[in-house]
Amino acid sequence: MKTKRFLFRLFLLIAIAAGVEWFVYANQQAQTEVVADESHAHHAAPTLAVTHTLEKDDLQLKLAVTNFSFSLENMGKENKHGEGHVHLYLDGKKIAKVFESSYVLKDIPAGKHEVKVELAHNNHESYGVAESFSIEVKP
Repeated sequence: MKTKRFLFRLFLLIAIAAGVEWFVYANQQAQTEVVADESHAHHAAPTLAVTHTLEKDDLQLKLAVTNFSFSLENMGKENKHGEGHVHLYLDGKKIAKVFESSYVLKDIPAGKHEVKVELAHNNHESYGVAESFSIEVKP
């Protein structure tokens, strides 16, 4: 009889310990997720507004950004939210990396072209923020 009572108490103690451990683990996991969500919530998404003029075969770009800073020195390094550079595409081909708010693309061939300007992280991944437009260079 004593053996049965001892085993019952042992299993009861193990069950209580497992319940407490589960509760502590679940609570820690929930707090970790809240902290991670809060850290992302404090970062406002970058924005991009592009104005352009075409003078003969030179495309002049003005890039207005918010919550974003250009960083040549950190290109290829660890990402920092709101920091990076701009990828410039002409007809779907990446042709330049831009590190300031104005840029001139010179000697564009005659014809119609699609231009895309995209914010990129330090490691070149896209922020998902871009503007596209069409131009036509006269011969």
